[in-house]
Amino acid sequence: MADQAERLREIMHRHLDRNDIDRIEDNESKFIAVTSGKGGVGKTNFTVNLAISLAILGYKVVIIDGDLGLANVDVISGTYLKYTISDMFLKGKSISEIMAEGPSGIKIISGGSGLKELNLLSGENLETFIKEIEKIENQYDFIIIDTGAGISQNVIKFLLLADELVLVTTPDPTSLMDGYALLKAIITCDYMGDIKMFINMVESRKEAEEVYNKLNIASNRFLKRDIEFLGYLNKSFIVGNAVKNQRPFVLDNPNCSVSRKIKIIASRFTNISEKEFKKIKTTSFSQRLREFFLGEGG
Repeated sequence: MADQAERLREIMHRHLDRNDIDRIEDNESKFIAVTSGKGGVGKTNFTVNLAISLAILGYKVVIIDGDLGLANVDVISGTYLKYTISDMFLKGKSISEIMAEGPSGIKIISGGSGLKELNLLSGENLETFIKEIEKIENQYDFIIIDTGAGISQNVIKFLLLADELVLVTTPDPTSLMDGYALLKAIITCDYMGDIKMFINMVESRKEAEEVYNKLNIASNRFLKRDIEFLGYLNKSFIVGNAVKNQRPFVLDNPNCSVSRKIKIIASRFTNISEKEFKKIKTTSFSQRLREFFLGEGG
């Protein structure tokens, strides 16, 4: 893992020194990873509602459920998925064939919900996956990966390749500690993208700000990195009911406070300066996958 992280650092520094950044095509996808230190914090629910909010704003969005073997984006979104990532390798399906259309036109790629998916993304299968990703990169404005929770090797690898990372946490002390452990793991590996923090299930804005300040102060002091406050959601029966009904709350209750907050968060992703974005995004996601996992690249 350390060797791979060192290679990624070299790759990114090499690209940052290039003089031809401005020639990057404008239609490449932005790759956002949504993650958490532990499960049960509402990460997948946030991902689905964020993706729908971006789609409502007119952007083309695809979600990759990166929690291989334990995927549940389909459950949260109420989407029927005929195929999963495993069908790409076991049945020769293309990435377009395994995609399902979710609410508001978002596309969903499932990581599967069985143990067989856990060890499939390696070797020749990884090469196949990268080639398939290349086919869709210029077709979508945002590719959002909902990673598994925790700091497993696969989670860390995907986080290191993201243009931006969103850490989802709650005020619960264990969630904060696990979130800090995740931050430490990726920052130690020299993650170079922006890190944003979303706090879920809070009682008030004051509590959200207190939670953010705790983690940001610790990150600044011990990890020498600043964390951006992305936003928060209050505890709400609307969110719980939406999960039970398998219907995203931004569609069921578009004018409620939690929906308005998610829409504001979505708009912030669209307002990122292209100049700032290009400081990080000097290669496509598929190319970074190829360089990081397969050791290719000049």
